[in-house]
Amino acid sequence: MKQLCAVMLLLFFIIVSSHAQQTVLHPSGIKYEVTHDVSLPLREMQILEPGIQKKRWEETGIPNKFFQYDWNELNKPVGKNNEKDPVLQKQMGLLGPIHTILNFDGIGGKGTIVPPDANGDVGLNYYIQAVNVMFAVYAKTGALLYGPANIRTLWEGFPPPTVCDGDPIVLYDHLANRWLISNFSLPNYPNGPYYMLIAVSQSEDPLGSWNRYSFKFSDMPDYPKLGVWPDGYYLTANSFTPGAFKWKGPLTAVLERDAMLTGSSARMVFFQQDSALTSMLPADLDGPAPPAGTPGYFLMAADDALGYDSDQLQLFQLHADWADTANFTFTGPQIINAAAFDLNMCGNISSGCIPQKNTSRKLDALSLHLMQRLQFRDFGSHQSMLINHTVDAENNDHAGVRWYEVRKSSSDWTIYQQGTYAPDARHRWMGSTAMDGNGNIALGYSVSCDTAFPSIGITGRRVGDAPNQMNCIEEIIMAGMGSQTGDSRWGDYTSMTVDPSDDETFWYTNQYYAITSSMKWNTRIASFKISDLQVSVKERPFDSPKNNMLYKNFPNPFSQITMFRWILREPGKVNIQVFDVTGKCIVTLADTEQNAGEHEVEFDASGLPAGVYICRFTTGQTIETQKLLLMK
Repeated sequence: MKQLCAVMLLLFFIIVSSHAQQTVLHPSGIKYEVTHDVSLPLREMQILEPGIQKKRWEETGIPNKFFQYDWNELNKPVGKNNEKDPVLQKQMGLLGPIHTILNFDGIGGKGTIVPPDANGDVGLNYYIQAVNVMFAVYAKTGALLYGPANIRTLWEGFPPPTVCDGDPIVLYDHLANRWLISNFSLPNYPNGPYYMLIAVSQSEDPLGSWNRYSFKFSDMPDYPKLGVWPDGYYLTANSFTPGAFKWKGPLTAVLERDAMLTGSSARMVFFQQDSALTSMLPADLDGPAPPAGTPGYFLMAADDALGYDSDQLQLFQLHADWADTANFTFTGPQIINAAAFDLNMCGNISSGCIPQKNTSRKLDALSLHLMQRLQFRDFGSHQSMLINHTVDAENNDHAGVRWYEVRKSSSDWTIYQQGTYAPDARHRWMGSTAMDGNGNIALGYSVSCDTAFPSIGITGRRVGDAPNQMNCIEEIIMAGMGSQTGDSRWGDYTSMTVDPSDDETFWYTNQYYAITSSMKWNTRIASFKISDLQVSVKERPFDSPKNNMLYKNFPNPFSQITMFRWILREPGKVNIQVFDVTGKCIVTLADTEQNAGEHEVEFDASGLPAGVYICRFTTGQTIETQKLLLMK
């Protein structure tokens, strides 16, 4: 193993040196779809039942979970980084809380398949959510309009092969008021050929007809991601050779958007990248279109433990010319040096790192991937891209979310701000981030520890806040009530999107468990705004709190133990009591003089019956109450 690591390190140093200068690639190939057609209106199609049509994979897991381990082993850092994370945020911000507008359950797993890969997007009148092999359409009131249905429903009547095998992506093309849903198809697994199935709605109404396409690949296009751009639908995938599933490198491509919007025959221009590179993401446009001719952008994260000169982001550009495909070029990388980070979570072994309550099963951190979306915005004076990934926040396998705002105001892209969100001992991972039209940023993620079930959290920052910090108090939009015991694969991605009708309402979807089980996961969909939080560029609320404050307890609901945290602006006496609904005091958690700063106390309710309880926090002139939900 030591010899292998040495060889890998030498190989990566050679590769990094060869990529020090930007290179220009020409297309590896240009192909048309295998077939395309127009579906019946979705509302007229018979709904196929949720779940897989037949058992095609061992343990009813999606196929890419098996050779993911090989990819991790090939790309894992040679050693742990010892640098201190210079942008680590070790305590929560003091703004907020962010109040959700809608907060409702999405598609449930029903024990059919893992991981769910929950994602979705919002349009003018609808929200579409997709998980592995299922999708559903909701009104923006949260009302279910269609489904949940097997994604294969969308492909009924389409010429075979039309097996829908996972890694779905939902996008709303706001420039054309259309929807896009993709899925990969592996009818000959483990051998090729393989297919990408892509459907584009004919109108803003997703219950109408769809233009359907199938593109063929000789190599397995794993972990596909898509982005909307004015001159194409941009695609990335991780290429593996057929049968043996040897890592070949990332695939980057662009699909002929104009043709797919009209239902015409469409081309795909693709570039097979070198096997030395790792997983990439394509830029996905929100807000106004950039100037004509702006290239499509791609990002990749590189850990210096792989032999790179620094911890960095690598930026690539794809220039499209549909009038003459010989002019297509893929250029890069531009090296964007980042604050030091460590991608080596638990040795990068995919079979578990994140602890959960009441089980020895640990969950995958997936720290080697940038997490979707790579959101792009053009503000006129500058362009911004938002991205995140999971890192080891303190070199002790403590998962945190590293997020970046990358800006371009002149010729080159630079990191405008960045931070690692790990404000306490709990683990945060599986993030997704986005910026609204005003410049406010939201971040959603999973959060878990050995004394709490995996839950769904959100935080954010306002455009006028001090940089590099998520200044909003963490809001738990769904407290988990169970752990996943059957598999370590928690998911591949979640989804934070922005409502195009106002360009300020965020929509986020992620997964949780209502009960401890092997596969009976649930998903949650929530909407919220940050723009309605008062903005003042003179405030520095993270550094100088103006008021004493009781944070929301976590978890809530809870089954046994929950934690209270509070901050004091100055020394004073603190009294914390818990009451039942009749007003009877159950316990006094604190009644003492305390110094200024943050404090916490544990509430053990294991001996109490299930029900609603009230916590009252008193210090000086401050009195706050919180409702607690104890579940057994």
